[in-house]
Amino acid sequence: MFTLHFGTDGIRGVYGEEVTDETAFRLGMALGAEGQVLLARDNRISSPRLAAAFLGGVASVGGECTYLGLSTTPALYYASTRAPAPNAVMITASHNPPSHNGLKVFGREGKLDEAARARLTERMESAPFRGVSYGSRDEDATLLDEYRAFFTRAVGDLTGVRAVVDYAGGAGYAFRDLLPSLGAEIIPLSLHETGERVNVGCGALHPERLREETLRQRADIGFALDGDGDRIIAVSRDGDILDGDALLYLLARMRLEKGALPKRKIALTVMTNSGVLRSLSEAGVDVVLCGVGDAAVTAAMREEGLTLGGEQSGHIVLGDLMMTGDGLLVGAMLMKSIKNGISVVRPPELIVYPQAMRNVPVRDTSVAQSERVRAFVRRIEESLGGEGRVLVRASGTEDVVRVMVECPSAEAAERAAEEIEREIRRESGNANA
Repeated sequence: MFTLHFGTDGIRGVYGEEVTDETAFRLGMALGAEGQVLLARDNRISSPRLAAAFLGGVASVGGECTYLGLSTTPALYYASTRAPAPNAVMITASHNPPSHNGLKVFGREGKLDEAARARLTERMESAPFRGVSYGSRDEDATLLDEYRAFFTRAVGDLTGVRAVVDYAGGAGYAFRDLLPSLGAEIIPLSLHETGERVNVGCGALHPERLREETLRQRADIGFALDGDGDRIIAVSRDGDILDGDALLYLLARMRLEKGALPKRKIALTVMTNSGVLRSLSEAGVDVVLCGVGDAAVTAAMREEGLTLGGEQSGHIVLGDLMMTGDGLLVGAMLMKSIKNGISVVRPPELIVYPQAMRNVPVRDTSVAQSERVRAFVRRIEESLGGEGRVLVRASGTEDVVRVMVECPSAEAAERAAEEIEREIRRESGNANA
């Protein structure tokens, strides 16, 4: 019996286990029956094979697919807005290790909502399946040229700006020429055609080498992408690591000063640091809070009519340009600010409270909502004396419960997170996970 877990970010897991050629073939069958499809991939070793399986699934139902080849996720998203295809699929595991892979699906409004995911899951599981066949892998990258033209128009001249860019060993390789073509001096890190070491000790999850090289090169800025290019973490010329929260604060201030922040408001997730929320309020910026994930951010932005939003992990959406996170585009716009005389450094008035994070492996993520765990979390939050907060949520892509504790004391935050992790493990019956 074929089963799958279709989360908020598509289907993702270890290649050959949770994500197989059959998974890709069945998805191709399901989407091919709806009309034309766009397909692109990152540079993981398993990605070309998954692409061929997907193309085979589309062909098996008489559908049509335009295969763009190697691309970042945001470039595929932009291409989907320029084409008549109702659906687009990106083969990637984003920030995950090289052994993983996945399939992200976009509709015309971005990532699929819960109802659309449920319908697609049903079609995939019930499709008449006789075995995987593999389709032609001829590439047509014409739509990616349109993304390049859009990027060039949006950013403009970057002559004189010097940046270290960590491509995470991933799909950013497809657009390695974009920033130099605008006149920027780029010192590349982890720039590889094939993704054997995608995200391994590099990229947005591991900015330490980026920091070291930015300081050594005396660059104006450094920034890191993740494996599929939709996240960004930056390093200032002084060596400060700027996560999504800090970058959103800086971008909001820049736009507010130029009168380019509609409603003086931005969209952020519930994971946003409380100190950052306080700093934004003191700067005169209002915030609408939404659930975790870039899909929740873009939904809130559309509903509120906003042009800036994002999350701590580095998904940052410049909605007046494109309604999805694009690490390379955000990095380029930061470089443009530098060219225009605006320093990208951590401002002294930005408040950031210490946070302690845990990813707790569980057999069933519903344990996050059990009454015992919820009562325990309430007691922990009360013990912080009104100066902290606790968030416990089930992951939408992995069998883990994510724990975040935030308070003025780093020691108290770590101690509380550890206690909550122990309670979740006890409740799940998975103490040795």
